[in-house]
Amino acid sequence: MPDRDQKQFDPTPRRIQKAREEGNVFRSQEASAVLLLIGAFFTLALSLPYAFGLLRQFMIRYLMGAPSYPSHPGTVISLLQEAMKVLGQLLLPFFIFLLLLAFGVNVWQTGWHPTLKPLLPKPERISPIRGLQRLFSTRGLFNVLKAVLKIVIVGPIALLVIYRKLPAILELHTHSLEAILQVAGLWMLQLAAYTLGALLLLSAADFAFEKWKYRQDLKMTAQEVKDELRETEGDPMVKSRRLKKARELLRRRRLDHAVLRSDVVVTNPTHYAVALRYDPTEAPAPRVLAKGIRKRALRIRALALKHGIPVVEDPPLARALYHNVAEEQEIPEELYLAVATILAEIYRQRGQQPPRAGGN
Repeated sequence: MPDRDQKQFDPTPRRIQKAREEGNVFRSQEASAVLLLIGAFFTLALSLPYAFGLLRQFMIRYLMGAPSYPSHPGTVISLLQEAMKVLGQLLLPFFIFLLLLAFGVNVWQTGWHPTLKPLLPKPERISPIRGLQRLFSTRGLFNVLKAVLKIVIVGPIALLVIYRKLPAILELHTHSLEAILQVAGLWMLQLAAYTLGALLLLSAADFAFEKWKYRQDLKMTAQEVKDELRETEGDPMVKSRRLKKARELLRRRRLDHAVLRSDVVVTNPTHYAVALRYDPTEAPAPRVLAKGIRKRALRIRALALKHGIPVVEDPPLARALYHNVAEEQEIPEELYLAVATILAEIYRQRGQQPPRAGGN
């Protein structure tokens, strides 16, 4: 038998929602970091020609024309202002893009759940014991494994790329500065692409692990499931009693309606009660509208007497009708004569003619 305190049930939507309200959301830091690096990589790849062109114009304008500038403090200040302007044109769009990308990546992983609760001070965050527990926990060991894999995988990839380019690197001094910058930039992009490919695979593993660990941490015990059910839907016992009462009221309304529509109630006199109706326009034979034993039989009898429905005591017929005919079904042929005799006597007492098929 499973332990009641064992977390064996998947978290409910309410459990996940409460965790998010507390700031406990799913997030893979490796996935966020790699996506940011990929975004930075493509941004640099697309913007390098523009950046080199801008820097080239700046260098030509101020270095080539340096002898013609008067040497006084105003010139230096103007040069610094122009340099800051160029630097802002290069870096500001890049950092704004990375900021928006970081925001989008985190919203993609966690959803939009703004809360200040994670900023509140908690004693366990500065507890050395809790720190050691986190260090040697499953997540802590997995983080150590990730760090080792980064060195084992990324390091050799970088060395291999550099080793393959080594002959070309030794010949760079024979080229112009512009050619060196172009070639070096291309090599750096290639190195970044290979490295990001390896990190992307590692981040996929981290994403899967963090997803699994998040759900494991939110799993619930049997008692927690019951407590949540009681909070959201009320006590199960109270709810069961309410449903039972509602069904009883529904059955009572149906019973009242059935007895009011009947022509006669056959009883035993108290143990059995069967309400009958005969209308040739509805069915060719009399039908059982309601039946019951003991308390239900007494209820049918009381309703019939209250509303002036004839009550006839015929124990054999009442038992036969109860055991052989379901509610809303016609009586069998072997009971036609007994029921017809009772209905005929009722019509005679009322001074009415028995209804005929196709008319009254």
